Amino acid sequence: MTKKNQTYSYVGLCGGVPALFVNGSPFPAAAYMTYLRERGDHAAFAAAGYRLFSVPVLFAGRWINSAVDGVPFHAGVFDREDAPDFTALDAAVREILAACPEAYVIPRMNLAAPLWWISAHPYCTDGTGKRELLCSAEYARFAEKMLRAVLRHAEQSDYAGRIVGYQLAGGNTEEWFHFDLNGGHCENAAAEFAAYLKKRGHGGADGRLPDLSSLRGAGPYHNDARLASYLEFANETVAELICRLCGAAKEETGGRVAVGTFYGYSLEVASPLWGTHALRTLLACENVDFICSPNSYIDTRAPDADWTEMYPAASVRLHGKLCMQECDVRTHLTRPLWQAAPAYDPERRYVAPIWQGLPSREAALDMLRKTFCRQLIAGNGFWWFDMWGGWYRDPVLLAALREMREVYEASLGKEDRASAAELAVFVDESAYRYMTDCALRGAAFRQRVPLGYLGAPYATYDVFDFEAVCKSHKAALFLSAAKTENMRRALALCKQNGVPYLAVSEQKTCFSAAELRAFCATAGVHIYCETDDLFYLGRNYFALRAVTAGEKTVTLPRPRAYRELLTEDGLRGAGSVIKIYARANETRLFALG
Repeated sequence: MTKKNQTYSYVGLCGGVPALFVNGSPFPAAAYMTYLRERGDHAAFAAAGYRLFSVPVLFAGRWINSAVDGVPFHAGVFDREDAPDFTALDAAVREILAACPEAYVIPRMNLAAPLWWISAHPYCTDGTGKRELLCSAEYARFAEKMLRAVLRHAEQSDYAGRIVGYQLAGGNTEEWFHFDLNGGHCENAAAEFAAYLKKRGHGGADGRLPDLSSLRGAGPYHNDARLASYLEFANETVAELICRLCGAAKEETGGRVAVGTFYGYSLEVASPLWGTHALRTLLACENVDFICSPNSYIDTRAPDADWTEMYPAASVRLHGKLCMQECDVRTHLTRPLWQAAPAYDPERRYVAPIWQGLPSREAALDMLRKTFCRQLIAGNGFWWFDMWGGWYRDPVLLAALREMREVYEASLGKEDRASAAELAVFVDESAYRYMTDCALRGAAFRQRVPLGYLGAPYATYDVFDFEAVCKSHKAALFLSAAKTENMRRALALCKQNGVPYLAVSEQKTCFSAAELRAFCATAGVHIYCETDDLFYLGRNYFALRAVTAGEKTVTLPRPRAYRELLTEDGLRGAGSVIKIYARANETRLFALG
């Protein structure tokens, strides 16, 4: 139980959509974070009205990405076996509070194992011998022990009342991927696999590891039952670890604050060897309050692509969890890490196009607006992730970010914030364990590009939620062709109830925007815009990002008042047909009355 008058937070419904509540009232979950405290702009964001901040906390002084070497951002709490050091955590939180005394903080806890523990537990490491095996029961116990120690320190600190959540991170890139991106497939996993099989009542519980070569088979599916069981194990054990840690966090805080994590990337990650395909387990866990992902990296963050969530967001909301998006939007001020802070990347490893900046302030403003509009209309929480610091250190950008925060805060007062989607899109996370590395396996990833140009809102679910939502939408699109139990049941229900649907297949792995619009027209799904531009719409707002310059027509099902936001002299009026002249790459946001 929480102490009287102590700050508390939770996720509850606000206008029908899960939102962050602090001390019983909806709180704008719009935050700021940087990896590099010395280059951060906490004071500038505080001046722009932001009151929620996140801070990185390394349990081990190790680089966050096992695929690329780098210098840790700060010392780890447990770098020394007998002397936990909370200095970095304390200093980070106190620096934020010095810049913004009214701030609330959500620490991001990276539960990586320190080097001394890895050396002492070689049987708990992955195939490289350098990082912890996420399926290891011994690591799970140690991670929980570390987490409890840090939480006890934080909850007894003088800043405890300013903490309103904890984000639990681990694995590769802090997103609970297996460090080897290969399912932890090594001899050290054999005993854990055997224990898993025995616990689940599967046959052949000897722990013999399967041959992964079947994943490179000629057809779209493999017939290796043991491989399918191992892939289930490689995903479920990660989800079970996260649930265990979230439960420990709830115990240590007395349920005082919200707890969440990165996970469930079935729209972004097609490989079942990464460990992110057991979202259903987290959604059933009462100790998990919010689910996070970065915005999609599809086509190296192509400006014209829809940067969706990496997980099926409608399923997350259906289960009462808050969607929290990491908006690491590059700007004209973004520099590769070796230029921004050379000490952390002495070998210049972070130089790929994704780490480069945008050509102009105008381009940066457009990307920020595009990103913000998506989060606003979806009802997501989000944080601007200023990775290496200085990305948003521009008075024009900061003024725009202030205005966006004000719009977001006002949106929490809307009576109905629920989705307006008539099209339901379904992915099947369980299907990946039966599929080879083929074009069909990447259908969910690729289909999001033409879906962005559909000109109508859509809601993305995992197919395990089909029965709960099928009557709430006019049509369905299935992004899996695997004959799993959930898929068979969903397709049978569509036929039984006359629900129009499309489904990808071996012959057709992606539908164009024109094909999708034609299908929607026959199914009675309203199309708002037909010009292959990005279009977002909810109950209270719509936004259009023009891929090409010209006049755009937005057709509403009924006349409504509209008023343009994020500009001083925008359009306003009333009607069902709205004409908008937009330049290429321009994002326009409108409030609906």
